[in-house]
Amino acid sequence: MKAPAASGAAAAAVTFLLAGCGSSDRDQVRSKMEEFAVAVAHRDAKTICSDVFAPSLVQRFRGAGLSCQRGLHIFFTALHHPTLAVGRITVHGSKASAVTLSGASGQPPAVRAIQLVKTSDGWRILSLAATSTKP
Repeated sequence: MKAPAASGAAAAAVTFLLAGCGSSDRDQVRSKMEEFAVAVAHRDAKTICSDVFAPSLVQRFRGAGLSCQRGLHIFFTALHHPTLAVGRITVHGSKASAVTLSGASGQPPAVRAIQLVKTSDGWRILSLAATSTKP
């Protein structure tokens, strides 16, 4: 999903408002993935680290000697025109997965199974595992 700047901010606001309004877990997971896509497109490490990633994923950066935001800024330096399309979402209790197709200029597209966990603050991304790439 490639979101233009103006509509991306509006989509994030609508996503935030709808996330707690009786929508299903599946809808909330899709909203979280859309929030992630918009934040990556805008290189918004602060939002990703505080509102999108699960605390355990943020902790992995610390384990590598980096803050989450610093780690993402390093990642963003090689990322140009990112896209993210969300496909099948599966929810099992407090765990979920979303199959995505991601890409960026100069990089091969990758199919990823992103794992999410339901926390007291809503759904959060637990891991970003690559499952395959196209040649």
